[in-house]
Amino acid sequence: MQNELTLQEFPMGEMGEIVSLTKEHENAIYHELGIDVGMTVMVLHKAVDWLIQVGYSQIHVGKQYLPHIKVKPVAV
Repeated sequence: MQNELTLQEFPMGEMGEIVSLTKEHENAIYHELGIDVGMTVMVLHKAVDWLIQVGYSQIHVGKQYLPHIKVKPVAV
């Protein structure tokens, strides 16, 4: 789908929507991080663990999950 990026490619400070999770990691991502398709996301800080905002919650995401979360930009 056009404009879909992995979370690691998504620009810092922009609002996005999670459009897909890879099948082999979707259960781990949901149960460990509480992230699911349709949630809004914003990358706040890129470091060893990334700080992202999902809805109203801020969480640290390990780099191992970044390529498995697809995001598209949304207009605010």
